Amino acid sequence: MTDEQTHPTTQSPLATATTLPRRAYVGWFLAVLLGVVWLFAGVTKALEPFDFARQVASFQLVPSGRLQTVTAWGLLVVECTLGGALIIGYRLRWALIGAGLLTLVFLGALGWVVVAGIPVEDCGCFGSQFKRSPKEAIVEDMVMLTVTLVAGWLVWRSNTPPHAERTRWRGVVVALCAAVGLLTPLAFGFPLGGDNWSSVKVSGTTISVAAGERLVALIDTECTHCQESVPKLNAYVGLKDFPTFVALCSNEDWRRKFFVQRFSAKFELGEISKDDFKRLLADGDTPRLVLLRNGKVLATWNIDPPTPEEVRRVRARK
Repeated sequence: MTDEQTHPTTQSPLATATTLPRRAYVGWFLAVLLGVVWLFAGVTKALEPFDFARQVASFQLVPSGRLQTVTAWGLLVVECTLGGALIIGYRLRWALIGAGLLTLVFLGALGWVVVAGIPVEDCGCFGSQFKRSPKEAIVEDMVMLTVTLVAGWLVWRSNTPPHAERTRWRGVVVALCAAVGLLTPLAFGFPLGGDNWSSVKVSGTTISVAAGERLVALIDTECTHCQESVPKLNAYVGLKDFPTFVALCSNEDWRRKFFVQRFSAKFELGEISKDDFKRLLADGDTPRLVLLRNGKVLATWNIDPPTPEEVRRVRARK
């Protein structure tokens, strides 16, 4: 008996990889494409975390504002992690399972919006710069799910997926991708946005928001809720024993003037930068009413403006 028969050699991971059937590499190539999509989606939303939190809220599936923030943040981390794992082939089978399950979750949420008739104009899949309706997103997610299933089938039929060896550097890369989803939003004040008014630069109004008591409305001149809320906002003007009221937006000057004229706004409408507007709006929605005392937030209301009595009660408690 020869030495080779007595002591059979074991193939190295590299040798094993080179003998894999072609379908394994086709599966991995599809996984890489999926990973690019997932990572791109996670990063674009991590750069606009407040927008994504509001999009999560618009689906009306998560009850409270804080839970909506946590859900949005968690999804960013998961998408970036899955994207990195799929691209480099780290624990590829588990990554494909995770991608398929997350796609099913998104399909369920989109289907709920369509069936329930919830007025969601943008699915939020790739941030606010790449708008698409829920129905368009359903078609795209069906394509994603199909590609995921094909990639999983091809990889599963192979004895060992490409790059299956669990080397330390691949784990480090996936951890870095997860950190992008976790830490990038912090650079934009997420989830603590909306508290710091001291550095806000306001133009177009004589009212300062950094001194005294102020009731400030953050509005979007194109927002239907804001337009319908003008009568309630007008009621704040000139009230005795009431904070000075002012509205702020980030819309262009001509839009502000048109809004005032078209909806007969009696209040001053100032302008702030888009970045400040997103930060101060945080995970809320327009119109967002903020009660300030010397630049510090005492209370906030979203969508439905409070009555003067509600504001007075908050002032008394504070």
